[in-house]
Amino acid sequence: MSRFRRILSLTLLIFLATGLVSRAETGPGVPPASGEVSTSSPDWRDYIGTGGVARGSMSIDSSIPKGCIDSCALDVKDPIVAVKEKYSYEDLVRDLGLLEETYGAHMAVDQIGRTADGRRLYEATVGNPHAAVHVLITAGIHAREYITCNLAMKQLEYLLAYYEDGCFDGKGLAQWFGEVCVHFVPMVNPDGVTLSQSGVDALSSSYLRALVTDTYNREFDAGKTALFMDQYTVLWKANARGVNLNGNFDALTDKVPRTTGLPSSDAYYGKTASESETVALQRLIDRTHFQAIINYHATGSVLYWDFTENPLREHCRDLANNIKAITGYPLMTSGDEGGTAAAYAGTRKKPSTSLTIEVGRSPAPVNIGEMPVIWSENKFVPFYAMKWAKEKGE
Repeated sequence: MSRFRRILSLTLLIFLATGLVSRAETGPGVPPASGEVSTSSPDWRDYIGTGGVARGSMSIDSSIPKGCIDSCALDVKDPIVAVKEKYSYEDLVRDLGLLEETYGAHMAVDQIGRTADGRRLYEATVGNPHAAVHVLITAGIHAREYITCNLAMKQLEYLLAYYEDGCFDGKGLAQWFGEVCVHFVPMVNPDGVTLSQSGVDALSSSYLRALVTDTYNREFDAGKTALFMDQYTVLWKANARGVNLNGNFDALTDKVPRTTGLPSSDAYYGKTASESETVALQRLIDRTHFQAIINYHATGSVLYWDFTENPLREHCRDLANNIKAITGYPLMTSGDEGGTAAAYAGTRKKPSTSLTIEVGRSPAPVNIGEMPVIWSENKFVPFYAMKWAKEKGE
């Protein structure tokens, strides 16, 4: 950002803070309009004091250090992670193994949990695990949104492929990864993904197969679906136990919608933190403080940045506006976010700045023909998240 623009932005902030510029009415549970800032946000004074700018875009240095290449202008040659219509759990396990074989000096793969049907939940990290700054990228928490798993794995490989000689913002990626560690949980819900891609017979547990079948029969009899079983499972959103994971986290639980008390393809949120996938992600967030968290969903090509009781409202808005600069996605407020991963990360004693990115425009499962556009829009998201987390994250 130029000196003139920074002075202008700070002047505007002072005017807003002193009431010299009119702004929309805000209050508890009423997010400000997308073009306004909230002086009631707990982090408002910090933003004034540190010179941070709500709605402020980061200045990216396009110079290339000696010995580096412009990694941002390139794609991975002969990639390990292929674009597939149904990027499966088996694809993910194989690709993580091959990436570790190829780039093991720059990454680590750890198991952080196991699902009800016995699948491992993986975390892959790139960079210095002892760095002061950490970024988390999650994907595939909803079964039918598995295109996000393919995207996150492509992002992971992209960082690794240019780790040694790539650059961003005027310095080598190797230097970046000495200062920032990026964590990926590329498939939060592998049981659900498997069910959506391959049907009920792909589940190993006879109990879970029976649960999904009973759920289908009950919802069919109740008129909640008119689809045949094989079509019904394609649109499955929950995990294999019929729990929508993005309402199962231990946060703002009074705001979780209670539309049904029985397993469902999408509308049951279970008892708080009842699912192994939820517990695994909560433990990861508790163990490592993330200055920025990106949660990938599908569809809509929008950015959900805020929720009621968000203690880092202006930080979330600022991160969202910087991601908007590269994706072109508009900002949306989601209101109540009871039980979501973003609410859990954002309402802890030491909250994290979280952003939900919805990719694609066709209904989930998103048509794989959209991947070239989705990739072009999201290719640089980890880079921008790293820079934002280092410069502005709490």
